[in-house]
Amino acid sequence: MNKISSLILGAGLALSTIGIAHADPSGTWKLSVGYNDDPCTLTLADAGNVSSAANCDLGLSSVGHWKATRSGLELYAANGDLVAMLKQNGNSYTGTRLTDGRHIALDR
Repeated sequence: MNKISSLILGAGLALSTIGIAHADPSGTWKLSVGYNDDPCTLTLADAGNVSSAANCDLGLSSVGHWKATRSGLELYAANGDLVAMLKQNGNSYTGTRLTDGRHIALDR
């Protein structure tokens, strides 16, 4: 009976820590498109809106909304078109832009 109790307790603890691993992505991020560009500032608001700094002319100025997914983030244009799918990679998000397949990274 002790083994079963230990297994149940361990499973409960493991499941409860899964939610901790996915931190809230809202806030200010450094956005990079490609591998050798200068990053610009992108802000993900709690309500799902996106704002970018004036120096953010990397072809992602059309991003207007974001949505958290199980594996990361999705960035959407203001008209609702999916722009990029990013996967969580530690404390950052990486993926590709759908229009041309260029590498995209969000870092704090």
